[in-house]
Amino acid sequence: MPRLVIVLRDLYPARLDQAARAALPRLPALEKWLAHGDTEAAGGDWRQWLWRESALGVGPARSLAAIAGAVLADPGTDRPLWLATPVHFVAGLDTVRLHPAGLLELNPEEQRALAVDFTRVFAGSGYTLHPGARRELLLAGGEAAAASIRSHDPAQWLGADPRAGLPAGDGAAAMRRLGAELEMWLHEHPVNAARAERGLLTVNALWLWGGGSLPQPTAATGGLPGSGGVAWADDLFVDGLMRLRGGEVAPAPSRWPVAPASGLVPPDLLVVRALGEAPDARSLLALDSEWLAPALAQWRGGAFERATLLAGHSAVTLGGTRLRRLWRRFRRTRPWWETLLQ
Repeated sequence: MPRLVIVLRDLYPARLDQAARAALPRLPALEKWLAHGDTEAAGGDWRQWLWRESALGVGPARSLAAIAGAVLADPGTDRPLWLATPVHFVAGLDTVRLHPAGLLELNPEEQRALAVDFTRVFAGSGYTLHPGARRELLLAGGEAAAASIRSHDPAQWLGADPRAGLPAGDGAAAMRRLGAELEMWLHEHPVNAARAERGLLTVNALWLWGGGSLPQPTAATGGLPGSGGVAWADDLFVDGLMRLRGGEVAPAPSRWPVAPASGLVPPDLLVVRALGEAPDARSLLALDSEWLAPALAQWRGGAFERATLLAGHSAVTLGGTRLRRLWRRFRRTRPWWETLLQ
């Protein structure tokens, strides 16, 4: 029986401030999912949850960047890899914050320009920068001990002081120095000058996180998303995961398919929905009515054995025929932000 996983990417408590939360709409489908499902901690990051749930998530641990690095043809397999997210910091008199819309999507030309210039400026440093064709780029280099450095998804600090999310632990000092050098390199960079002329936020840092070694190709086995599964996603980690799984990353439809019989819903489906730079009432209501509500209806109709929603730090799973039969008798719903954004 097929399984469904939907990820609400970048939805963490710091994403929306108190004023923004006061204007949030109720989302009936999301609230039903949260009220009726079994909730577990996602383990700090939805990507780590996906890796653990897949049959590949056994044996030696692999970093998020190592999994994403499966998409690279020749990143230097003997060097640690890091996810490098273009971000925009806002400096105050005595504070620095990650801009609420500060996770930047660079177009392919901008990514290639940064990678080429990085090769020139950082020649001999032992580091190389690789375009990722998604939001993240990949940085290769550093000491082997880099795998022990603690780091976090920058989405957890949108609109907040980012210091707690920067690299920490043994060996982190070298990565922090590199981060400072990257900020100096990006200051007044031609890519940023062009972005400023277009009225876009500039890239004043690369947030380095998820470090580790590049994995070797692994044969696909059972589990989620499974051999032959499909992902509707625009995420570098998902690209690498599906490459290792032997699955497919396909363009997402404009909205949820009407019915599994249409042929648009594959046996195992992973859906990653980005909320955009500044999610508002209209986009949230569209997410609820055009994606979550029909997905929920298909689970209730038996199209999926289990359906898991990953959002914030939580994984909420619906499963089993008994739960489907008792649906109308379950507990009352609460505003979704009280569950996900506390």
